[in-house]
Amino acid sequence: MVAKIWSSLLPAVAIILMVVLGAGCERRGGEDFVAGYNADMFTFAVAADPQTLDPGRMSGAPEGRIAFNIFEGLMMPGPSTQDLENPDDVVVPGVAHSFDVSDDGRVYTFHLREEARWSNGDPVTAHDFEWSWRRVLTPNFPGDYVQMLWILENGQEYSQGEIDDWSQVGVKVLDDHTLEVTIREPTPYFPQLVAFYTFYPVPRAVVEEHGIRWTRPENIISNGAYVLADYRPQRDMLLEKNPHYWDRDNVKMERARVRIIDDINAVVNAYRTGMLHWTGTSLPVAQIAGLLTHPDYVREPMLGTYYFRMNVSDPDHVLADNRVRQALAMAVDRRSLVEETMNNLYYVADTFVPPMEGWESGSARLEYNPSRARALLAEAGFPDGEGFPQVEFLYNVDENHKLIAEAVQAMWQRNLGIGITLNNKEWRTYLQDMSTLNYEIARAGWIGDYNDPTTFLDLWESTNGNNNTGWANEEYDDLLAQARLETDPETRLQLLQRAEEIVMREGPVIPIFFYTNNFLVSRQLEGFEPHNRDIHLLRYLSLPDDTE
Repeated sequence: MVAKIWSSLLPAVAIILMVVLGAGCERRGGEDFVAGYNADMFTFAVAADPQTLDPGRMSGAPEGRIAFNIFEGLMMPGPSTQDLENPDDVVVPGVAHSFDVSDDGRVYTFHLREEARWSNGDPVTAHDFEWSWRRVLTPNFPGDYVQMLWILENGQEYSQGEIDDWSQVGVKVLDDHTLEVTIREPTPYFPQLVAFYTFYPVPRAVVEEHGIRWTRPENIISNGAYVLADYRPQRDMLLEKNPHYWDRDNVKMERARVRIIDDINAVVNAYRTGMLHWTGTSLPVAQIAGLLTHPDYVREPMLGTYYFRMNVSDPDHVLADNRVRQALAMAVDRRSLVEETMNNLYYVADTFVPPMEGWESGSARLEYNPSRARALLAEAGFPDGEGFPQVEFLYNVDENHKLIAEAVQAMWQRNLGIGITLNNKEWRTYLQDMSTLNYEIARAGWIGDYNDPTTFLDLWESTNGNNNTGWANEEYDDLLAQARLETDPETRLQLLQRAEEIVMREGPVIPIFFYTNNFLVSRQLEGFEPHNRDIHLLRYLSLPDDTE
């Protein structure tokens, strides 16, 4: 993204922000406090208890933070996404030390390390991947990311019960250390997909023995650089170096503590008092101004969008009327939210897909137009908001979400004459309400799972497990299906642009801003590099003064 000078900040602060954005991940001098001086090991925070530690079932950021460290896929996220000579280096070899690709781009042959081991010492084999992927593709498997595995030949057909012969799915074990994968169409970013946790292996014997309890500390077996040694819900987790990990000699930190802190102001206080080496979560807007000059403050661009979603599953609900949805969208002053409410820390989003290399959004862009919004609401039968029912706005517990919800509540009252009720819930309940469509309007955020616009556009397909709105559009689904088969980059771009235009014009989404990540991390920490998906694996990090 291009750095900007924001008029609402003092010139000196604006210059600082320009430097930060230009450098990607940069620290500054200023008022000091010492990170981690009160911690007995490397310690960071997550904002909530993980909903699950099963990589096949998870979908949230707190869960992913843990999964990337205790499990390992065929490929893994690399240390950084910035200044790469080869864009393919966003992922690095994991359990697979290499792979071959057929001339038509559809067949990948992964060569697994013979030294790869589960944390109990058993070998990790190609059979583990085949079984784990089959598990996720089993019809009615309770995972939001099941659709990611539909990239496999006949994966969708098997998942939806159209075929029951697993041998027809594009996964074949050639031997214990060779996995042949056939995908339904050439997909250059497929190595990025297998680096995502939904594609990670799980231990069959443990899953079959313990069922959903297999991820408890006393049961869990994993294959990543670290193991889950202890877990105290709503308090903390202890991760310890996996003694059987194939690359254990290059894993420098022996242990790490993960503090579970759902109040981001408390996260900052924990950092200030030396309890944390890394906040792990983005900082509260109200405190960032006082931290801009601290040498531990870091600002990273992110591949992510903050947005509102609307539940349109009930055809008799006011939100089922697109005129109402468009009125709500046009009545939100997103520039005011970013510049005033969020202190210019993010970028105004007038599209759903954020800027990224090789992508340019089309012509359908969201504008702030209160008069047009009022006209649309009147057309829908609610002139000046008269007769409009009370609607609830759901958000998960977080000071920043609260600021935005209250500001939008005031905008809709002022611009449309309608009242909304605010409801905040803790993370697990919030996720449950999303998946069961137990909400009307809700805040949401989406960080890309790989560097391609489809990681955002696939979200609104009618069959996507993360859609959670009840919205479906046949033309939209068809455009994405065509784009998957299209080999010409320019034609593919046009198909995806048309799909995004449908979402902006008719979809159940109001984009608000494009993320940046604002956090604190110890200046003593080595190996912490910029990453546009906020993935920072412990195996790449080290503390010179580690107490171990």
